[in-house]
Amino acid sequence: MNTIRLLLAACSLTVFGFASAETWTNYTDQSQFFSVNFPGEPEIREVPYPSEYGATFPSRVYTVQSGENFYSVTVVDYTNAQRVYLELPDKTDEASSRWLWLYDQLGAPAYAARQFRLRGGEVTFDAWNHIDFVEGHQLQITNQDQSRTFAGLYLHHNRLYILEATVPSDALPQGLFQQSLTFLDEDGVRIRYEVQPDRSRTRLQRVPGG
Repeated sequence: MNTIRLLLAACSLTVFGFASAETWTNYTDQSQFFSVNFPGEPEIREVPYPSEYGATFPSRVYTVQSGENFYSVTVVDYTNAQRVYLELPDKTDEASSRWLWLYDQLGAPAYAARQFRLRGGEVTFDAWNHIDFVEGHQLQITNQDQSRTFAGLYLHHNRLYILEATVPSDALPQGLFQQSLTFLDEDGVRIRYEVQPDRSRTRLQRVPGG
């Protein structure tokens, strides 16, 4: 019994210390169909995103620097991917494929994950993941300066969502940030799916705010 009380006390102190250091709020961008938890109001930039097969897509980058902790969400918009590939000025044989725009989009999470690995450091977690049964990938990397990066990558409705938290070696793990992403529909209602063994999925009906 005493052991249980000590564990509960330790957890309370950890949560209190975390909460006092950073004030987290739920940030929503309805135009990009998502919400996420951030420790403050993010700075927003429009940045061209070079894809795996040589096209460039619009992206919106949301960043928060909280002390030594860095948080970001990048949303890459593939809505006009087919047109973008048709308008490429220099097409290789591969780029002339009528389906390359789709391959590029479907492979976007794997390509983005590779960019994290290419930064260097020790990859300590590298596996499939999902949020509300939107399939994706998660990475945890110990960087050369011993800081740690927690990344999540998800493709949903023609958009690639890239989450990154990079924190000092002695900071708390950032799994909650990785998993805080919520996908929204045109009405701002959270999207969740039920998945079958053949990977087909059906949206679960929910109410606004649910």
